[in-house]
Amino acid sequence: MVGHPAVAGRGRSVLVDLVGSGWSDHDDDFSHTIEAHAAVVGDLLDALGLARVRVVGHSLGGSVAIVLAHERPDVVVDLVVAEPNLDPGVGTLSRLISAFDEDDFAATGHARLVAELLQEAADGDDNAAVLARTLRRWWSRGLHRSAVSLLADRRPTFREQLAALTVARTYISGALTAEDLAPLRAVGCDVRVVPSAGHALMHDNLDGFVAAFPTEVVKFRMGP
Repeated sequence: MVGHPAVAGRGRSVLVDLVGSGWSDHDDDFSHTIEAHAAVVGDLLDALGLARVRVVGHSLGGSVAIVLAHERPDVVVDLVVAEPNLDPGVGTLSRLISAFDEDDFAATGHARLVAELLQEAADGDDNAAVLARTLRRWWSRGLHRSAVSLLADRRPTFREQLAALTVARTYISGALTAEDLAPLRAVGCDVRVVPSAGHALMHDNLDGFVAAFPTEVVKFRMGP
């Protein structure tokens, strides 16, 4: 997205692989809770000397972004979330992963899940191909712990945290997901819907996602 012609050059972008995902290292002792991931992102911004930033998150990353904005109002001035997990127990993939015992998922479940997605991709499911590429780069135990944390019953919930925020909040949803967006509008979120897109918003309709993205540029301020 950051290389899209409508976005490129409009400001600095910092792309984050959460601990244990993408090309980041994994850590056996790291809890991989959503709150721990948010704290690490906050530490990263501090280390880069960045404050008053726009934080953007999709899916699990959206929940991490909500917690970061809730815990670090000194850092987050603008929040953009795309179909984050908002309520306890809600998350199809996370439920599938967390149904395994952590040891079983690390031993066989993770590889089986990726293999099944690759088979679906071979049968023509483009979204399965994207998800397989994403999940295979996760450390197995970190993925399991993150899924369990995402589903956990917490107070305040991610939805309640989002509702209570006083920063600018944009919520982006795919039209095909058919979310009930009225409660989010009721608490003051700027809700935007991407046509012809489901949960894989940027893959399904990148131009539509970029068009829905807030155009105002957040000016970064170097921290002390």
